[in-house]
Amino acid sequence: MGFIAEVHLVHDDLPLVPTMERHPGTTLTYEYGTRGNDRRLQFVSAFGDEFARLEDAMDADPTVSEPTRIATFEHRAIYRFAVETDLEIVPDRCAADGLFAFSITGGQGRWTVRVYLPDRDALTAFRSRCRDRGVSFRIAQLYDSTVSDDETYFLTDRQREVLTMAYAAGYYDVPRTITQDELAERLDISDSAVSQHLRRAVSELIAATIENGHSPDHYS
Repeated sequence: MGFIAEVHLVHDDLPLVPTMERHPGTTLTYEYGTRGNDRRLQFVSAFGDEFARLEDAMDADPTVSEPTRIATFEHRAIYRFAVETDLEIVPDRCAADGLFAFSITGGQGRWTVRVYLPDRDALTAFRSRCRDRGVSFRIAQLYDSTVSDDETYFLTDRQREVLTMAYAAGYYDVPRTITQDELAERLDISDSAVSQHLRRAVSELIAATIENGHSPDHYS
């Protein structure tokens, strides 16, 4: 059957956590990592429009070196950097347990990962490997994989961008750590546009989640 989990990971020495703490408006999406010349290289997307401040924070971040902006789009930039910490957001060894990461997002001094796990043993191994390195591991959501994960295919790029920033910036936290007006200012769009994007995105996610052949009695 398998499980899908959303996990919050916190440690001062995780890649780019010092950057997120120095620049709390940062919203990051991990893209991919590779190795070259005995170095770990990683790529992230950063959302917002204060890239100069973000790059100052990256330059002062001991967990990374040589941060380089390799592409710039509207409200988004892609960075490459070398990793200077032994800690991994998702330990490589977890792949052998069948863990698959759907998404890895950063904001407010933490990384949030959404992963598929084939069984609870894989979840236990993931948690143990993080906690053995002193990484705070908190499960925010856990549900069986019969719930569809196809929602990513229903979102437009703009809906996904707005929803990702809202989520990582704490709009859905309890209590909220950012307002809709602040999101609108950060995205340089109107408050009503933020509201429309979020409502449509959430509507698509709900539809993709509940329209899976189960009747309401299934959950009672």
